[in-house]
Amino acid sequence: MPSHEHDHPHHEHTPHAEDGLGLLVGFRIFEDEGELYLAEAEISPYVDDSNALGVTMVFHPLSGIDPTTDEGDDDRQAYPFDFDDELTRAEDAPLAEQTQAILRQLSQIPEASLREYLRVAREEYNAGDE
Repeated sequence: MPSHEHDHPHHEHTPHAEDGLGLLVGFRIFEDEGELYLAEAEISPYVDDSNALGVTMVFHPLSGIDPTTDEGDDDRQAYPFDFDDELTRAEDAPLAEQTQAILRQLSQIPEASLREYLRVAREEYNAGDE
């Protein structure tokens, strides 16, 4: 598995809320240590290269969800994971082709890999608390 140390400053993604660019795709529900998680991919252009797409994977815990109320749903901690180094695609290809390549790769991620990405995302989140 590739290293998760990232030193690619150009791989900062364009914020979705500011300009509406990007795509959010919830692509898998999986279980880790008895808890369910939704794996979501945030696909967006890089800040300094709008012709290349990157991905931040975000893991949302699903425990305790009650569809009859909206209380507390925003309080759940989501765990982001920079997925760019895991991608294989031509950054100079048209955006539609890059998107299709990314979606194909997301559809083929083994559940064991999702658990590993979640583990790394949790560790990075907890390291930020220190």
